[in-house]
Amino acid sequence: MSNELKYLAYAMEYYRRKKGLSGPEAARLFEKYDLYQLVIDNYFLYHIESPDNMVADLDEFIATGRVLA
Repeated sequence: MSNELKYLAYAMEYYRRKKGLSGPEAARLFEKYDLYQLVIDNYFLYHIESPDNMVADLDEFIATGRVLA
């Protein structure tokens, strides 16, 4: 398994817990907004920053369709 996929699993679980979502709820959200790809595309940034920054980016993307700059 690649580092990106390992981080994706971590990111999804972190986001789920931070937002108080069940696993299926988080999976539906990640699928609906293609957050899987967003996390993988930004792996090199997200894995060195606080995971709270990743959560903020995902929330911004869900709300606006773009990530924080």
